[in-house]
Amino acid sequence: MRNDQRFSLRSALFGMLTLAVGMGIGRFLYTPMLPVLLAEGRFSFSELAWIASANYAGYLAGSLLFSFEAFHRPARLRPQLLLAAAATGVLILAMALFERPAEVVLVRLLAGMASAGMLIFGSNLVLQQTRNPFVIASLYSGVGVGIALGNEYVIAGLRLGYASHALWIAAAALSGVLILLLALLIPSRTSVLPPAQLSKTAPQPMRWWLLALLYGLAGFGYIIVATYLPLMAKNAGSPLLAAHLWTLVGVAVVPGCFGWLWAARRRGAVLCLAANLLIQGVCVVLTLVSDSLPLLALSCFGFGATFMGTTSLVMTLARQLSVPDKINLLGFVTLTYGIGQILGPLLVSAASSVIIATLCGAAALFIAAAIALVQQIKAQRRPPVMTAEGEALSSRSGSEKRLSG
Repeated sequence: MRNDQRFSLRSALFGMLTLAVGMGIGRFLYTPMLPVLLAEGRFSFSELAWIASANYAGYLAGSLLFSFEAFHRPARLRPQLLLAAAATGVLILAMALFERPAEVVLVRLLAGMASAGMLIFGSNLVLQQTRNPFVIASLYSGVGVGIALGNEYVIAGLRLGYASHALWIAAAALSGVLILLLALLIPSRTSVLPPAQLSKTAPQPMRWWLLALLYGLAGFGYIIVATYLPLMAKNAGSPLLAAHLWTLVGVAVVPGCFGWLWAARRRGAVLCLAANLLIQGVCVVLTLVSDSLPLLALSCFGFGATFMGTTSLVMTLARQLSVPDKINLLGFVTLTYGIGQILGPLLVSAASSVIIATLCGAAALFIAAAIALVQQIKAQRRPPVMTAEGEALSSRSGSEKRLSG
């Protein structure tokens, strides 16, 4: 095993825990809390949509801010991660302290920035230690772990009769415990790997701007279900089982993260991305079939198994493509994805219909899948390019080489 492929259980647990707190709870605890806030009458449906969009706008702003080189100096990564983690816990607590919509919008905006910091700083710390695919998959699967943990926590709290105010306070305490564990697992500065060299395969799997457009469509396509699923599932046959559907989404994220990385190493990232987006679009449509609980459960599992897989596949491709000078493609695709996430809840508010917005989201995913599929067909028709060593390169082989090392 090459040095950069070394496996570390500590790094895998650290990465999983970082995204469980920063993303699974810091961002997506709002999803099971939204019906609670609506039922209590604290906010109107439109206000809740703006609060959701504020969080996604904060995530976008944080992603762009923390992409600057000044935030990536090795000595700063650990204190920055711990600061973002502490801010996440404090901002969860702040949801219990503020009641005016404008104040809550600001809280969720800052929470989105803190989540972005945890993702970026935590990912960099993991990649400093290893580029083992299992460890990287564990990192992304932390989102699902946090989603499942957060949803089950809200269900248990409601059974005990807790109101939203108490739920936010206890969630902050739970986050505090997880942050302490994260601090204990944080990697040391020893055995840091050299920076990875970005691979520019020939021929290119797709145009860089097409990948950015595709990812923006994907951000819009998934976010409506990721925000409103518990509300959409209220009319399902069994209220008890319907309450656990968001947990099912979180559980499905874990095998999905491992499965899509495994598939892309064998079939190529572009083909897998087309399949991922197509399956995700079908599952988004099926979430509207609330009168059939088995079909709804199947769609939720498929949705969970694909939406984080989209991120891992796009980030793989973004590191392979040639771009014009002064354009950071990783940052640019994050920008388009963030714009898509912001527009989703705003469309729900404007249309006053989750159903219409969900169908629009599914259409966006189908368009994104078509873009990837067309690029895959073009790549297959392209004659192979011979290297100086006489080896034939293709888009698929380039994807596999990048994923494997």
